[in-house]
Amino acid sequence: MKKQILFCLSLLLALAVTAQAQKKTEKEITVKGEVVDMACYMMGGAKGDDHKSCAEACAKAGGSLGILTADGKLYVSLLPDDHKKGPNAVLMDHISHTVEAIGFVRSSGGVQGIMIKSVKMAM
Repeated sequence: MKKQILFCLSLLLALAVTAQAQKKTEKEITVKGEVVDMACYMMGGAKGDDHKSCAEACAKAGGSLGILTADGKLYVSLLPDDHKKGPNAVLMDHISHTVEAIGFVRSSGGVQGIMIKSVKMAM
């Protein structure tokens, strides 16, 4: 019984160290692309000025926003670690515009997300 408890504690410690190491290896990157409404873009490719008012309504209702890069990569805006604002807050004023977002990319299950630290209009 003591060996099993010791093994479980060792396993938990190893997992905690691995998780901490992964957090420390996250790199801050810049993603450049158009801010899109995720649902409409994924359903029918809707984007751009023609879709701006719909995307704004969807985002205000709780729909996810993301950044679509020129090479077709799609990044979902993620909730900041401090949980002070929703994931759409930093992108609301930029819907349908091309932006440069600085943040941390996280991926899981084939989905790419970005926890945005700052965003500005792209030059």
